[in-house]
Amino acid sequence: MQPVPEDIKTLISDLEKFLSDVLKGENLSKKAKEKKDALLKKIKDVKSSYPQEFQEKCDSVDSDNYEDLENDTVSMTSERNDKDEESPYDAAHQSPPVSAQDLQSVFKAGYLEKRRKDHSFFGPEWQKRWCALSNHTFYYFGSDKDKQQKGEFAIDGYTVRMNNTLRKDSKKDWCFEIIAPEKRIYQFTAASQKDAEEWVEQIQFVLKDMASGIIPEDDDDEEGATYDDVALNEEPGAIEPIDEDIYEELPEEDLPNPPQKQPEKVSKPSVINLTVNKSTDYSNYYQGLWDCVGGQPDELSFKRGDAVYILSKEYQNFGWWIGEIKGSIGIVPKTYLMEMYTL
Repeated sequence: MQPVPEDIKTLISDLEKFLSDVLKGENLSKKAKEKKDALLKKIKDVKSSYPQEFQEKCDSVDSDNYEDLENDTVSMTSERNDKDEESPYDAAHQSPPVSAQDLQSVFKAGYLEKRRKDHSFFGPEWQKRWCALSNHTFYYFGSDKDKQQKGEFAIDGYTVRMNNTLRKDSKKDWCFEIIAPEKRIYQFTAASQKDAEEWVEQIQFVLKDMASGIIPEDDDDEEGATYDDVALNEEPGAIEPIDEDIYEELPEEDLPNPPQKQPEKVSKPSVINLTVNKSTDYSNYYQGLWDCVGGQPDELSFKRGDAVYILSKEYQNFGWWIGEIKGSIGIVPKTYLMEMYTL
């Protein structure tokens, strides 16, 4: 009887270890369990046919080696999948742990399939991840309820594009990738081609605004700022008194009334519910992310931080909502707004 090659013995032992130990805690379907048991039985039959070969193999492997084998085997429930595969670029810029529910200024979020950097025979090539584009950082979690991200990367310096060569199945047109020179490439599959295009469009929007400097950053350096109109060497109390005679007092009846600006009227869609109590309708209150100047008569202008009450989202497929600002009603770009209250 010919001896079994060493690589075949190693493969059979590794496969038996994976089926019996690694998949032990997995929630398998009835059909999958039957398949697993059938494979284990075949492995035992093969090993019993070559007792001397596999007995020698078992004697040469101690418990420490089996523990190392289990750690090296990719488990579908391992919490270290993404962390182990991160490149040095990501580790150098790792952000503090953050919950998926605590992310701020989320431009887009949802479930995607993320392609693993390295995948083995036992591990899946694509993993379902809940992804979110928050400010300038792309986060990915196991689910939208996770208390800590599996990984993240700053999109500064990256570009994004559709790529239908990443897969050969029916999802090939749903793929996109985020790439940069000398950095790790991130590849994703969306739920549909339209969803993938929306991700690409939103990431391109943020990258474009980052390059133009439109997206504001909080700056706390104003406390130590020096202003030219303040004399630094003047002593307290040295300020010259103001001559009040230079001001002319007018009687109250002569004060002109400020002109009342009439709000621009736009046609309201029939879906607007005017009976809603705006004082408690917190879910429809948004605030401006950036300054917005309306370019058309039916567009509202607002500044960063201004409150905007959304009357209708009827035209959100075109990127616009109908809102109200201080009594004026018009359309506003939805990408310039974020929720004012967290419910």
